[in-house]
Amino acid sequence: MRKRFISTLGLGLLLGGRLWAQSGYTDQAALTKRLQQLNAQYKNLTSLQSIGKTSTGKDLWVLSVGQGDRGKKPAVVIVANLEGWHLAATELTLQTAEKLLSGASSDSVARLLTSKTFYFLPNLNPDAAAQYFAKLKYERSSTARPVDEDRDGRVDEDGPEDLNGDGLITQIRIEDPTGTYRVAKGDPRVLVKADAAKGEQGQYLVYTEGIDNDKDGAFNEDGLGGIHLNKNFTFEYEPFKPGSGDYPVSELENRALIDWLYENKNVYAILTFGPANNLTEAYKFDPMKANQRVVKGWQAKDVAVNEYVSKLYTATGLKDAPSLPSTKGDFPSWAYYHFGKLSFSTPGWWMPKDTARAGSPRPAGATPVPGGRPGMGAGRGAAASPALGSEEDVELLKWAKANNIEAFVEWKEIKHPDFPGKKVEVGGLVPFVKWNPPVAMLTPAAEKHASFLLSVAKAMPEVEIVNVQTETLSPGLNRITVDVHNKGLLPTHSELGNRVKYEDRLKIVATPAKNQKLVSGRTHQLVRTAIAGNGVEQLTWLVSGTGTFTIEASSAPAGSSKVTVNLK
Repeated sequence: MRKRFISTLGLGLLLGGRLWAQSGYTDQAALTKRLQQLNAQYKNLTSLQSIGKTSTGKDLWVLSVGQGDRGKKPAVVIVANLEGWHLAATELTLQTAEKLLSGASSDSVARLLTSKTFYFLPNLNPDAAAQYFAKLKYERSSTARPVDEDRDGRVDEDGPEDLNGDGLITQIRIEDPTGTYRVAKGDPRVLVKADAAKGEQGQYLVYTEGIDNDKDGAFNEDGLGGIHLNKNFTFEYEPFKPGSGDYPVSELENRALIDWLYENKNVYAILTFGPANNLTEAYKFDPMKANQRVVKGWQAKDVAVNEYVSKLYTATGLKDAPSLPSTKGDFPSWAYYHFGKLSFSTPGWWMPKDTARAGSPRPAGATPVPGGRPGMGAGRGAAASPALGSEEDVELLKWAKANNIEAFVEWKEIKHPDFPGKKVEVGGLVPFVKWNPPVAMLTPAAEKHASFLLSVAKAMPEVEIVNVQTETLSPGLNRITVDVHNKGLLPTHSELGNRVKYEDRLKIVATPAKNQKLVSGRTHQLVRTAIAGNGVEQLTWLVSGTGTFTIEASSAPAGSSKVTVNLK
């Protein structure tokens, strides 16, 4: 019996006689304990809050980090694991928070924590993440609320089955001349889509491991739960698509997140750990999408900001990440297009480009199918799981072998009731292996992300009122001129924020003394266009009378400044 430990999964189960050891990923109970310990250890710098619960009663935690009144300081929000299968995102968020707090005694970090706030939300889909720790393990993105996914009047009646008894849901492959999958060139274990345009012929039908319980021709299309959070937000929401729900923001989890964000007006930018990436490679400006009535492309000034922040990101050494576009109905897109905030996203960790070494990132192969659970809802001949679809999976297996990680369940022939007389085999990539390395491999990435967050915080806008000038035009009549300066390197809000009515723009409030009269200028005004990094907005008032004249510039995401002018 081989006793080779599989450090990738942290599952503590038997697979074909081999022991799979825990690798340190945290279930909901351990996550809660870890957050509570952090909050107790750094009680002067943190607060812990549940912003809601899942349908099974699991808390959605937010760890707030900063000095003093955190809700009144410009903030960065870090959101992780809306997918459920992305345990590395949760771990990266926790480790990044820990590293930020452990460095709080240094002068540079301490200064930042007096003026900025960081909100860490490490796991927004704990019910789906629980599948990693369950007896039957498969990649799942759906919330736990029962849903009739195939609209046959029954709920959760056709989930996966463990046909080879290893505790994992992988794939089944069926030899068939009508199949659409072929053997990969670099590794006969890996199956990829056959490209008819290149003269390639398929050899296999491929499905998620299981049977057609309800005999509707589809495999595992109506398993536990059914709504995928990253398909259920309002921007480009697609109704009637599997996993998207009957209407947007139908789930307790994303409703709690949105409500909390709207209540916290100090949020300046959002970083999402997930399967999208605009940090190692910034978005390109597309004037057609950016200028149409329903905006579907980043605005020109926001693209410039994205490029700058991308340079901050890659300067940490976080490079060579895969190209991962946003998907319809996902959170990072909502955060920009409908919430009006600068929204950045990254998988956080990816398989190294050099497969012979471990450490920093680059995941091989296609991203998990939208919705997460491998191939759930796939009918005959349909695409199956996230473990299939790319020759790069060959590189993943090379990397796993070089790092002593068990990443593949060898194909094993079985008898399948839905395919009598056919050769059917069970096997494929181990669930979770593509995006969740051994936890020890995440430490360098967490250090780099902590450094990146500090760089972003340093660059964030910070308003100050400078160059205060008073000019006496006649006895008792004065002109006051000030420059409202953004001494940060980033704008006071996104360009798209000009079009999003909710955005908390910079407000200028002038308060005359009781015996003063404002001849020109306004007591309250908005700076509707964002002040660029190191930019200035000049304002002027004509005031009659003597005494103190107070001017305050403030914006929850950009800070505040106040001056008093004495008129004689």
